[in-house]
Amino acid sequence: MERIMSMRFIVLGDMHYNVPTGPGLKTSRDIFFGGLFEQIAARTPDLVFAIGDTTDTGIIAELNSQTALAQRFGINLVRLMGNHDSDTLEKSEIAPFFLGDHQPVNEDAVYACFDSDATRFIMLDTTRSRSPDNWSGVVPDSELAWLADRIEEYNRTTSLRHLVVMGHHPLTNTTDRSDIEWLNIDNSEEVRAIFNKLTRTPGLYINGHNHTNSLAGPDAYGWHYAQMGAPLACRSYGMFDIDENGIRFETVDIDLGDPEFNKAYVTTRISMGDVFNYYPFEVMYGGSNDHRMEIPASKPVS
Repeated sequence: MERIMSMRFIVLGDMHYNVPTGPGLKTSRDIFFGGLFEQIAARTPDLVFAIGDTTDTGIIAELNSQTALAQRFGINLVRLMGNHDSDTLEKSEIAPFFLGDHQPVNEDAVYACFDSDATRFIMLDTTRSRSPDNWSGVVPDSELAWLADRIEEYNRTTSLRHLVVMGHHPLTNTTDRSDIEWLNIDNSEEVRAIFNKLTRTPGLYINGHNHTNSLAGPDAYGWHYAQMGAPLACRSYGMFDIDENGIRFETVDIDLGDPEFNKAYVTTRISMGDVFNYYPFEVMYGGSNDHRMEIPASKPVS
């Protein structure tokens, strides 16, 4: 029996959710992120992913607070590991907060794979452990071998028609700023060699890390690349709709029309310092080609 094909998932870029100490900052944080989660819930997604740097320092207090706020609006975040998330604690200590209901392959490398209807989701861990002075990405040999196996499975599974791979860091020379040192996966060429094993193209890779909205592809091997901008920098998030024809992506702008919500957004953004205030919004938001993408479904196994 053919699987049901239709679904919607949303991907949030780097949120850097923190535990602020200044007067009124916690209230502003909760108003902004609570309003963001409420707007996302109104889109009725089947899944909501956070692409990494979901928190600012990866401490339990940040993760507990964010989880409670999201769940207040009916959202169960499926978090991927980002370099800020893994800065402070061992990955094994925070692993229960990541990957949603999906168990990691092992406690020291928080990655997993699952199928939903006709879509295979592969969630990579591209982060180092407790390495605040080197925020580049890396995918170790054991994870590369595992990734190759998951793609080979997809190649021969008739009922799967869409392949979505996600990781916090971009591959080098794909999306915006991915050519800059520490703003990509160090061993991108090894990852790309695994991606190129995909025979039932196209494939989609979704990343964050660089805080800007950016789309690229398809490359020579049929891969498309979607980089999710940070909500505090880009005032947006990514929405993906899947049906039997393929995947449709669009950037969704956060509605800042409510004065109290807008004030909370500005206060929260400014409180984060240069990380969200160094470049103007127009640079971070991306160009006219960075907000919509259509990707056809893979052909059935012949």
